[in-house]
This record gives sequence, structure tokens and C-alpha cells, in this order.
Amino acid sequence: MRWSAGSVLLLLLTIGSAAQLPVLTRTESLPAPVVHAHSFELLANSRYSVHSGFDGTLPVQVLANVLWAMSRVPYSGAYREFYVATADNVYRYDPDTRTLSIHLAGDHRYNSGSAYEIGVATPRHEDAGMSIQAGLLAAIAFWTDTGEVVCCPMKWATDYANSNWQPAHPILMVNVLGRAPARGVDSTLVAISSDSSLPAPLVNGIDTFEILLAELAPDSQFTGIPPSLETVSQLLWAAYGVTPHRTSNNRQGLTVPSAIAGYFLTGKIYLVTGDGVSRYWNRLPPGNNLATRDHRLEPLLSGDWRPALRSASNRIPSTAPLYLIICVDDTSTYRTMQEAGFAVFNLLMQTRALGINGYATMPLTLTERSAVRNALMLPANEFPVAVFAAGEAATGIRERSGGENVLRIVRAQPAVRRGSLRIEYLLRRAGLVRAEVFDLAGRPVKVLLEQQQSAGYHSLVWDGTDSHHQPVRRGTYLITLTTGNVTVRHKVTWSR
Repeated sequence: MRWSAGSVLLLLLTIGSAAQLPVLTRTESLPAPVVHAHSFELLANSRYSVHSGFDGTLPVQVLANVLWAMSRVPYSGAYREFYVATADNVYRYDPDTRTLSIHLAGDHRYNSGSAYEIGVATPRHEDAGMSIQAGLLAAIAFWTDTGEVVCCPMKWATDYANSNWQPAHPILMVNVLGRAPARGVDSTLVAISSDSSLPAPLVNGIDTFEILLAELAPDSQFTGIPPSLETVSQLLWAAYGVTPHRTSNNRQGLTVPSAIAGYFLTGKIYLVTGDGVSRYWNRLPPGNNLATRDHRLEPLLSGDWRPALRSASNRIPSTAPLYLIICVDDTSTYRTMQEAGFAVFNLLMQTRALGINGYATMPLTLTERSAVRNALMLPANEFPVAVFAAGEAATGIRERSGGENVLRIVRAQPAVRRGSLRIEYLLRRAGLVRAEVFDLAGRPVKVLLEQQQSAGYHSLVWDGTDSHHQPVRRGTYLITLTTGNVTVRHKVTWSR
């Protein structure tokens, strides 16, 4: 896949009132993208489209961030062009220099209330989908508790742009942006498994969206170390998991948009590991009621089918421990193919956030589609369009500063009255992990864990007993997790 050579300079700024896009006479430079506080996971969980009611006043910084994000995404086609329509002109965007130049004079917006309408021209709908998804999340990164930057990819705006903007190549999708009331970021977790086949995902991560995107770089070299179930759960949710939003036609929203909320990938994403092949469901059984929500795996085939999958195409990485197969029932429509691109972008971002490698084999040829389907015994009316490989990096993680970035507790109760304590943590580099309980006097109570673990999300449980399997006294205890020379701690009050 190709990469834009555009700058990844980021500015740590607080967004207040900002200048509007000036009327250009030749070429205008856009500001460098700014970094917000929101994680990729939080934006994916909060995302929803606003279709109308726009007020055409947005700071130029919004446009700068959105265009930068859209151009940071890899693409496989021979070209990719970005067009921007404002109340003044239609512009071409150069991602290498972050500049706008006039393409067509005058107001040629589809929606007279929009601030910016951004079109992407590229040969493949999958590539357009990845860019559009990046732009959507970059826009809502400007949200506060009651965000006002709203956007929506619109097919009608796309048809209008192709008829009126005089693009050099066909525009495959237009994202319409404006100002309107919005709900704001939402950290509510609704992706709960009905059969406990998957643990709950994290809907608020650690790294900010812009930092992850600046570091995005697919890598096809893997160690083959099996990922944890928590990591698998996180990847599936990022690709196509349910979110708190309810659509206007009363369907449960997802981490990606969908034309008319059709959610065309439902029941068409497959997990392939050394244990077998499973189908991912984000709806309650039987899976076709789009108003419901779930987060579960349906086992289909037992045994290791990865060699068969790898033999379907020599472009599929041969050492990955995990593969996600994205299928559609129609490869001729933008609705399905762009939706596949939305999901692949989210997977690239989620693997980066987890500190593991991710690589998309996409697009697939007709021969490869048939070979993948036959290798995994997938339904005859489903067509694989992307194979996403994920796993521990064979070449080591891209270093981050600070020990907390290597090991971080992400979810744990501060107090336990009944049941057990569950601690979830993110390990960004594979290694030996030791977890131990101490009382406040520093005396060891129990070793909970000491084992080699892969990078990604993990969890452990303490049942409130000591090393002799006797219940501990009521009081406060300290849980320590250590890998290498990094130690993190969690204090818990045991009161049962």
C-alpha cells in the first residue's frame, strides 16, 4: 500500500476561536494538525453522523486536521486526490505541502449550510473508505462534552460533486462538515457479550487519536505468539463493534458509519487463529436484528486453518497468529466496499494502540477471493475483500518514552465487597509479567501471575485469598504488576 509523504508535525494546542478559511487568490498553507485529548477508542465509541441542520462556520484548524488525517491513511490505487468545497471556491489539497490551491472558482457546495465538503477521488472504494473514516474521527476529535463539529459522508453530495466540481478523476465519497448541536464524546460501554465468549472491550484508550495516526505504519512481520482473548475482543470491537448511538431508524450504531444504517458487514467478519475459525457477531442471536447489540464469537471450524488461508495468496503474511477476514455480499457497490475500508482503518489504528503489528492484504483479486473463501469454507454468497493480519511485532515495538507506556493498568475496581477483583492491563512489549498482592505493611500476600505474555490487552483475577488459599482480612491491599524494570500498582479495599 502507498503512503503520503506529507508532514506529520503535530502541535499541542488548545482549540478556541480560530480563523476561518480566507478567500484564496492562489495557494494557501494550512496549519499543522493539532493534538486533542481523545483516544481513538473513545472517538470510535462516540462516532455518529449528523445529516442536516448545519451552520457553515468552522475554524480552518478543523479542515487542516481532517485533511491531514485523510491523507495519512495508506492506499493501494494509482492515485488519490482530495477536493474541498467551501462557500468561496473548490480547492485541491496537496498533502505533501499541506496547501490548498483553487481548482474551481465559486460556491459549489451541495449543502448551502456546510462549512466544508471534502471529496476523495481514488480508483478503489476500500481506499476511499479508509480516508473517510480517518476524516470522520479527526473531525469529532474537536468535540467536548457537547461537541459542535459534525459531519456525514453523503452519496448525494458525492453525485453532486462529480457533476459540478470538475474533478480530474471520479470522486467516490464526500464528507460534509458543519456546525450543529451534538451529544459529545461518550464513554458508555454497550458491547457486552451475551454468551461470555468475549470480554468487554476498552472504549477509552491511552494514546490520543492524532498521535496514533502520526505513527501509523503497517508492518507484516510477526512473531506468531498467540494474542490474548482480551486483544482479540478489542480488535473485533474496533472493526465493527456496537456503540451507544441509536440511529434515526432505531438501529444500534457501530464504530463505523454505514449507508442508511444498513450495516452490510453484519455476520461477515471472521476470526482465524490456531484454534479455529469463528464468526463475529455484534447483534443478538440469530444476528439479523440490527436494533440489538452483542459482542460474541460463533465457532465454525475447529483446528488450525491458518496454513490453508495463507496458501490462498502469497501476499498474506505467513507468520501472523491471527487473521480477520472481512467479507461482503456485493463487491460492486460503494456501500459494502467503503464499509470494509472503514473497518480496516479502525483495525490499523487499534493494532497501533495495542503496540502490535497490523497489516491489511487489500484489495484481493477475484482469484484470491475465491481461494480465501474455499480455504475457510465460507458461504458461497460471501466475497472476502480484505485479510487483516495482527500479532506481536517480529522487529520489536516502536519505542515510546516513559515506562508507563510499556505496562499500564486500564481497568480495575477500587473496592471489592463481593466476588473477585479483575484487573485489566495493556502490555505493549512481550515479556515476563509478574503480578503480586501485598498488604500495606509491604508483606507479600500472594503471587497471582508469573508468565510470558504477548503484547496487547490482558486480565487477571484475585479471589481475595492468600498464598495458603485462606480469605484475607478486610483492609487495603496493593497489587503490583512488573515487566522488566517497569512496575505499576493498583490499590484496592477488600471489605467483604
